[in-house]
Parts: sequence; C-alpha cells; structure tokens
Amino acid sequence: TIGGDTSDTGTLPTISAPPLVINEVLASNTTNNSDNTTEFDDWVEIYNNGDTILQLDGFYLSDDEAEKTLFALPAGVGIDAHGFIGIWCDGQADQTTASEYHTSFKLNREGDEVYLNYAEDNQIVTADSVYWEAEQTPDVSAARVPDGTENWVNQAPTFEASNGG
Repeated sequence: TIGGDTSDTGTLPTISAPPLVINEVLASNTTNNSDNTTEFDDWVEIYNNGDTILQLDGFYLSDDEAEKTLFALPAGVGIDAHGFIGIWCDGQADQTTASEYHTSFKLNREGDEVYLNYAEDNQIVTADSVYWEAEQTPDVSAARVPDGTENWVNQAPTFEASNGG
C-alpha cells in the first residue's frame, strides 16, 4: 500500500509484457511506401524484440487510449524473432488482405498517439505506446535506433526493415 495500512499482504497479479514494441511510425507518408492500392498511407511498424516467433492473436492497435481494441492485429499471423510487421493506418480496414493489414483509424501528422495493447487475464493491457505533439515532417519517420530500444530518432523510413544502429 502507499501511505496507508501495511498489514494487507495480498499480492497483485504479475503482468509480463510481451516483447512486441512499436518500432517506427510514419504519420506523414507522401512519397515513401505505397500499399496494395498504390496509396501513400501512414503506417506503424511493430517489432518482435524477443528470441522466438510471437503470434499476434489477442493484440490490438489504437490511437485512442480509452478505446484499446480499435484494430485487432491479424490472428494466426506471427512475427519472427527480431522481425517486423507493418500496419497501414489509413481507416481502410476493409482492404486488409492475407499479406497486408489496414487499421480502422488514421494517424494525425500534427500530433497523435498509438497504443499497442494485448489481452491478458480478462483485461486489455498496454504493451507499448508512442505519441508526438508536433507536426511530423513528410516522409520522415520516428524510429527506435537500434531496433526495439528506448532511443527514438527522426530518419528516412525503413518499412518492415531494421532502423539501423
């Protein structure tokens, strides 16, 4: 307890976050990568910082902290150890295919947030999040360098590939 009765010896459940992180965000894509309809849409890259393949069942992306399950990541799809998956954030979830994923929400280049959430013990928990308050420069992503670390830089986008470092 904090500043109160310490006689309660109950324990809270331990939640161990999976090794997935938001690794790169491009919220102002004008000429970089295009999706399967040749549109230059915004995207988020997720990185598996672990040493084994990780299935995406039970994981979600959202740009709203209060609505943690806006977009369910594709069930039955895995990310290899130290691998990447790109998710288009274009509000066109109906364009999702077996090899390309589109969220039901768009990113705001002038400032937004993205949450990577997962289901555990009948609750939705945030595994990772990133936000930006200033306008993102066109075709310049916010990226973790090296991949999966806490160090964020602005750089040329590297969709579904290592950010370097």
